[in-house]
Amino acid sequence: MFRLNRKVLVVLFVFLYVGSILFWHHSPVKIRENNLSLTFNSMMEHLLHGRFDVDPTTVGKEGFLRDGRVYAYWGIFPALLRLPIFLFPNGLHLDITRLSCAIAAILLFLINLRSIDYVASFSNSYQSWLKTLLFLAVGLSGVQVCFLCPSLYQEVCLWALVFGMLFVYWALRACLEVKEAPKALVWMALASVGALLTRVSMGIGAYGAESLLGLVVLWRCFSNSSRVSSKTMFRQLCLCGVAVALLIGGVIVTAGINFERWGNPLTFANYNLYLFNEDFPDRLVRTQQYGLFNIRRIPLGIVYFFFPLWVMHKGGSLFFQDEFTRLIDAVELPPSSFFLTDGFFLFLGGVFVYSVFRSARKNQSWQITIGALSVIVGLFIPALLMLMAISMNYRYRAEFYPLIMFAAFMGSTCIQEFSVKQQWIRPFCMVLVGVGIISSIMSLVLYDLSELGPAQHLISNGLLQYYFLKVGF
Repeated sequence: MFRLNRKVLVVLFVFLYVGSILFWHHSPVKIRENNLSLTFNSMMEHLLHGRFDVDPTTVGKEGFLRDGRVYAYWGIFPALLRLPIFLFPNGLHLDITRLSCAIAAILLFLINLRSIDYVASFSNSYQSWLKTLLFLAVGLSGVQVCFLCPSLYQEVCLWALVFGMLFVYWALRACLEVKEAPKALVWMALASVGALLTRVSMGIGAYGAESLLGLVVLWRCFSNSSRVSSKTMFRQLCLCGVAVALLIGGVIVTAGINFERWGNPLTFANYNLYLFNEDFPDRLVRTQQYGLFNIRRIPLGIVYFFFPLWVMHKGGSLFFQDEFTRLIDAVELPPSSFFLTDGFFLFLGGVFVYSVFRSARKNQSWQITIGALSVIVGLFIPALLMLMAISMNYRYRAEFYPLIMFAAFMGSTCIQEFSVKQQWIRPFCMVLVGVGIISSIMSLVLYDLSELGPAQHLISNGLLQYYFLKVGF
């Protein structure tokens, strides 16, 4: 019954995503002249001529000026998606940002559905109510809904999430099925390379997680070598070798791009060359004093992403305004909290962490646990980077989701052993899903209304007044 209903719901959800991105914001493709959304068109055109700069009239002040040419810091994957448009007349001026965002959102949803089906099939005791709640939460809250506001910035995050969640799907298979691990490493490597060529922070996390999990898989292979045939052992090692080759290839390509852009293969962006520094001269001073990432910003990052008290006023100024102004370039609207939009997934992740410590006390097998923990450690890297970043933007929530969703999916495989004895778990999860859906939709609406850039001056007269003015009250 659920399977038949789910097919209908999947179609409805897909129309919801497409409608939110395309029809809410008018046509999926537009003809434009000299617009930021054409930056990837320009990047692709220049790549076809062996160049790595972009047209300065498209990227504007989001560009970086070096040796008389302007460069963008975004990865090249969204530009590669533009290759087919050059087959159309005036293709260079076709803005397909909305269409690209819609495709990414649909792929993201379908990948997460595969993850739900996989973890549900892994356990014979997997409860139907949990699968239903996972489906509703994945389809109507969190990562799937909060970002359905198309822009060039958001397109990069959405495609990075596609690769991040593809990585999560195969990481689940690698952790839960030992025999699947070598094959899964190959697919994880492809996802890691895609993430690295889209958004470097997401790529670093995927690379770190795969490297740690790869060591675990190799340890498993050699520790079980006496139990498997030499042919099977050779096949597993070959698959591991393919994964390593793919990862190295991705690093080489990225290093080459960095060298062409910045003159250094290890530099991903040189903010000393950022054209926006002309409008915000304090940013260059702040960067030189505190760096792009600084451990001192972690408490402010926790406040921004989990406890958005910074939008509240106290004594004529915003909470933590002095600290944010001193350490951070921009704190963007809207206010949000993972506890509201993703409380269900955080709860499942907490269940998994509890299960790990519970298994340790009982001296149970660590084969699954070690692999999962290695993935969690790697995927924690981009989240940590965002907590330390010099700018705190709503779209940077994307970096947390591979970690949150992986831990949640792992937690869903072991929650049934608690829910049988703890009757409060099921209604509690239902409440969390409901809160997540409502708060995610509200966050999306506020995100669509919000202006980009530093928010302190926008809400100087109060957050509610700002949004009332936005909707015409």
